[in-house]
Amino acid sequence: MGSEVSGRVREDKLASYFSWDPCNDDRFVSSIVGAGHIGGKGRSLLFGMKSLLESGVDELVSTEMPESIFISIEAFDKFLSQIDDLDNVLDGEPERIERKFLDAELPSYVRERIASFLECIDSPIAVRSSSMLEDSLKYSFAGKYRSRLLHASGDLNERVLAIENEIKRIYARTFFPTAVEYRNKHKLGDDKMGIIVMRASGKWKGRYYFPTTAGVGYSLNFRRWCTRLNVEDGLLRLVFGLGTMSTRRGYARIFSLSNPNLRPEGNHPYNVMRHSQESFQMIDGDKGDIVTYNINDKGILDYLLTHYGRELGEYAQVYREDDGNGYWENLDLSYFRQQEDDSKVCITFERFTRHNPDFFARMQKLLKHLEDSMGAPVDIEFAYEPSERKLELLQARPLWTGCCESKFDERDLEGKLVILKADRMVTDGQLENVPYLVYVDHKIYVTAANKHEIARAIGEINKKLYPNSYILVAPGRVGSSNPALGVPVQYSELTNCKCIVEVGIPVLGFMPELSYGTHFYSDLEIDNVLYMPVFAGEKGNVFREEWFESACCEKMQDLGIKIYKGSFDVYMDCARNIGIVAVRKGTCDGENMEDR
Repeated sequence: MGSEVSGRVREDKLASYFSWDPCNDDRFVSSIVGAGHIGGKGRSLLFGMKSLLESGVDELVSTEMPESIFISIEAFDKFLSQIDDLDNVLDGEPERIERKFLDAELPSYVRERIASFLECIDSPIAVRSSSMLEDSLKYSFAGKYRSRLLHASGDLNERVLAIENEIKRIYARTFFPTAVEYRNKHKLGDDKMGIIVMRASGKWKGRYYFPTTAGVGYSLNFRRWCTRLNVEDGLLRLVFGLGTMSTRRGYARIFSLSNPNLRPEGNHPYNVMRHSQESFQMIDGDKGDIVTYNINDKGILDYLLTHYGRELGEYAQVYREDDGNGYWENLDLSYFRQQEDDSKVCITFERFTRHNPDFFARMQKLLKHLEDSMGAPVDIEFAYEPSERKLELLQARPLWTGCCESKFDERDLEGKLVILKADRMVTDGQLENVPYLVYVDHKIYVTAANKHEIARAIGEINKKLYPNSYILVAPGRVGSSNPALGVPVQYSELTNCKCIVEVGIPVLGFMPELSYGTHFYSDLEIDNVLYMPVFAGEKGNVFREEWFESACCEKMQDLGIKIYKGSFDVYMDCARNIGIVAVRKGTCDGENMEDR
């Protein structure tokens, strides 16, 4: 797949994309506040809109961008220039930096423009970072800075103050350890911050504000779950409600644009239920903040049915059990009055998929057009109101593709024992002679009360093993914000990890998912960390649990962590959808070490 991806990069168009200046475009200049560069995220979004507006294709030209202003980096420089003893401030703790920044004032022309912008908008506002280095070809800075949705209620002065303070907090994040360490790791140097102030996508539905659907899209589907899918057809990750849920390692509906009906988890009702979204996010007008609800929460389903009526059945279904075998029923208006203990509502998008083929064709066309315009594969963020066919573009940027050529041959396995094998979501890549493998035992993890302690212990092992690399094998979703789904380790705690294997144990509720569009996934791609999911007991998968039980290792018994020292090889082949972790025979032999 490596040559296939590299062949899609057009250096001439990529150069034109990076050289384009929205300050010279009459369509956008009025939305720019200040002189000079507006940052990578802002410029990429405006380039995407420029490309769609000039496409001449009605369904692309009709794509909208929420009302926005783009505050240039000039304002950032002027803001910093009036902070006394700036160098000393920046050497302090993050809390001190933020406190000093909040005490300073933005340039007057920025404050005036924010006020005039808010006079015309009564919707919640998204305030987003747009630094010089963000959304470059390789480094997205996903999750390293700050973006925030604000209800911004109250009178105009209160709303302006809320936006100003959020901008100052984003400015401060430029100098926080997370961003500084990321820049240092990749030798990127200093950064400067632009800002996007944007009307949040969605509508008021009673006291809550949210779009019906939102998500992320890729012009290439790097990790297919079926060889019937084409890499070049692209992929969507779609959620009900605010798109914030689509960039986290939670549940979302994954669509290959080759065939939107093919699910990564298959069609068995139980597996679909396990992978379906139940929690979604909205902005609560009364609380003035983002709230998360489960669609089965008391009163929430009633609220949704009140505002959507039968349309809700386009997105949600009722899952019921019958003698241990699950099945689906359509959601109707009477369900919330007849709810039974053995049933629940899940957001499956089943009828939406069948009834909206034009949406998927439109998204495929949009992604292809942006890829051609930018000269490289792309990813986007978007919101979509199906009843109005209203599509809003929220972000568009070139997508880093760190894939390498596959050199895997069956003869490579001679003298080696295959301990893990995957048959889906595999890209091209290869690692040889990795000296360590770190394993989290699912039998201990599932009942552990100290799941966050397990995650922190992996971070300490990561430091201890430096400068050696290792493979991490763990149940469920590595990096999950929900410990019940997988080990909640932070990506910053995996700096020496070169391959992540997520082991699916369905009976224990551990279900891997390569979460396209999440910040975790973006970091994996940028750092060329290989990934594969293994589903225990499924055909085409190997989880040699007896090896993990008997091979020589160092144990952290209370935490269920084992460290194996040996010689491990990883082979991944996208074309054949095969991923393998093998250990060279003669290593990791002997009795287990004493428990630590």
